[in-house]
Amino acid sequence: MAGSLRVGLVGVGQRGLQHVQSLVEMQSDEIVQLAALADPYPENLEDSKINRFVEGYSSANITMFDSADAMIESGLVDAIWFVIPPNQHKGEIERAAEREIAIFAEKPQSLYLEDIISQDAAITKAGVPSTVGFQMRHDRGYIDIHNYLSDKWVAAMTMIAEGAVEGHGVKHTRTEEQGGPSNRVWTANRAWSGTSIVEAGIHQTDIMRYWSDDDVEWVRATYTDRPAELHDTEGDNPIAYTVTYGMKKGGVANLLFTKPARSYYNGRFDYIIHTHGTIKLEDDFVDYTFEGDWPPAENPTLADVRKVVSPGPHYSAMGRDSTRGISQSFAESISENDPSKRLNSFNSSINSLASVLAANISNDLDGEKIVIDEFINDHKYAQYRKNPNR
Repeated sequence: MAGSLRVGLVGVGQRGLQHVQSLVEMQSDEIVQLAALADPYPENLEDSKINRFVEGYSSANITMFDSADAMIESGLVDAIWFVIPPNQHKGEIERAAEREIAIFAEKPQSLYLEDIISQDAAITKAGVPSTVGFQMRHDRGYIDIHNYLSDKWVAAMTMIAEGAVEGHGVKHTRTEEQGGPSNRVWTANRAWSGTSIVEAGIHQTDIMRYWSDDDVEWVRATYTDRPAELHDTEGDNPIAYTVTYGMKKGGVANLLFTKPARSYYNGRFDYIIHTHGTIKLEDDFVDYTFEGDWPPAENPTLADVRKVVSPGPHYSAMGRDSTRGISQSFAESISENDPSKRLNSFNSSINSLASVLAANISNDLDGEKIVIDEFINDHKYAQYRKNPNR
């Protein structure tokens, strides 16, 4: 028998199907009851399509809806996973919160900060459980890093994510009918994704906050634009992003993100500098730090100072395991009334989203330093917080 927590999911596209897989597994393990799915496109709800992507799926006992509001008003769900393109939110989260439905919001929750503030106000007023889809926080190795750093000050972090336009495509939404890209790859389109830093680099931004147990205080950013003549075929998001975050505890974080076309290459480079060590994400996650009487009589070798923080093998922190991990933790936090199982809340996640939105503004203002609290609150940035469609 399925668990007593009745869950629904809105948006059965690329990311939504990954969540459906986790929810089907959790139903089999009697953690939740998958009660409802919603999508505006009937083909996305057909058994034949979902079964191509989700092992063990059956539509038996699942109610299908063509809109989030129909699900919200149905009374059939206790929690909703919102997996909607960020420019398509139209108050669904607020209305769900008002009905005292728990909120799992995939990131980014909107491309406009005023929407985020509205969503947060509704969730806070209703007092409902909430989380945002930063699944990297549920990766075993990244949790080990977070715990290892819990008694250390982080001076600097660098994450380089080398990707490609072709490696990040979303094709389940009829963007061609809504003024979006004709090939449906909205992740390469700025009006739909808000840039690759907002759509994808938000994960690296958030995990650096988690590792260091810190918030972003300010941001500076410079992007390398894609030539205009390539926009029709490759999208209008930049080719490369250089973002620097100043952390509230005094450290600095650097995020370098690339999205060229035709390279088909994916790579990464990560390090974390604390006061007396360098953490590297190798086959094992390791810290190079000397723990004896200092200074030593002779300089130690790298092998002498190499300390394993998290033994490998390590797999993608954006994979199936962490997707299941964040969903299960959220469901159990509700069923067991244990908020500690949630590694973020909607409110605590605002700093991550505000930081990537502010990176866009910094780039547009020739690398101006944007203080996050000012971006959220001050009148001088009011025009950048507004959703022009509201």
